[in-house]
Amino acid sequence: MRFQTANRSLTSRRQFIASAVAFPFALRALASPIVSNPRWVLLGTGTDKGIFRAAWNAESGELSRIEVAATTQNPSFLAMHPRLSILYAVNESPRGDGALCSFQLDPRSATLKPLERVSSGGNGPCYVSVDATGSNAFVANYGGGSLAAFGLGSGGALRSAGFFDCRNNTACGALGPDKARQEAAHMHCAVISPDNRFVLACNLGEDAIEIFRIHPRAANPMEAPVRFAARAGSGPRHLAFHPNGLWLYCIHELDCTIDLYDWNVNNGAPVPVLRKDSVISTLASPAALPGSTGCEVAVSPDGRFVYGNTRGENSLVVYRVNASTGLLTEQQRVFSGGGATRHFAFDPSRRWLLCANQGTSTVTVFAHDPATGRLADTPKSFALDTPMFVQFV
Repeated sequence: MRFQTANRSLTSRRQFIASAVAFPFALRALASPIVSNPRWVLLGTGTDKGIFRAAWNAESGELSRIEVAATTQNPSFLAMHPRLSILYAVNESPRGDGALCSFQLDPRSATLKPLERVSSGGNGPCYVSVDATGSNAFVANYGGGSLAAFGLGSGGALRSAGFFDCRNNTACGALGPDKARQEAAHMHCAVISPDNRFVLACNLGEDAIEIFRIHPRAANPMEAPVRFAARAGSGPRHLAFHPNGLWLYCIHELDCTIDLYDWNVNNGAPVPVLRKDSVISTLASPAALPGSTGCEVAVSPDGRFVYGNTRGENSLVVYRVNASTGLLTEQQRVFSGGGATRHFAFDPSRRWLLCANQGTSTVTVFAHDPATGRLADTPKSFALDTPMFVQFV
């Protein structure tokens, strides 16, 4: 009986913590623009043709009237302001500093009016996020090995606000063992924590996760980062939080794996802990590793499934989440319907999953069952020059 009482106490404590940590998710959901019945899809690309728009049919999963919405250089990643009809896009230029640009969005027609364009402070910006208050945007510069922060004015106007350059900072660590891919620091994402207190950046070049405490509305919203080492040679790329706020999944580009971290904050400091024996491969077999790279990871809103994709093998994998431990078990593996899938996203109903296949210049649309997490084996396919990001509006 003593053991049972202690066990109930521990369970109650964890449930309380989970509820407390999940509460900011609810706040963020209320603050974010919820598109319950989207009529359009915006598509970032790897071409100077710019951002495309496509009419969306939620009943059939069809894209139509695909055309340029705004001309801008290599808009490979997009993010919406949480309250305003403003879209932010990175310009992932291959040489010199890239840029962050903003557009006024008309949600009725998905037309985009250019507003501003500012330097990202580094080469190859590949990720942009906006905090839940709409006060700051954060950009990861892959080629520049840096993270840039921007203040957002009342109308979403951009102001350079903070900068962390890992290539010129003694606080940064040693490079990873892959001489070809880890020749320098490479920041690959800027993920906001559920409580809006931190921004997490995967440093692919140094096998690390850099975690910055943020202070929205401050002149410089970023504190110096706390660094957490990933597995040597893994090349961490993207992160996704579980809805309970206690688990953090990291997909690694170089060794095509997903890790589970227990997310903790002690006395205001982040302390993620890699779960023992949590590493799971995204590949069908080790033989597929040469030429394959892990790319995107996402968690279903109900927390029951995790989705990942791998370029080279060109696969989408559905994992079932153990509700008690957060560990993953592979449930389904399908061909992505194209080459080098860069990004994928669900429509709000979660009846459809869209994949931006950069390598084959196609967008594939999979039917999806939210109850089982399973995808249709054969998707619909639509032509578009080097699609790289999917945003419903």
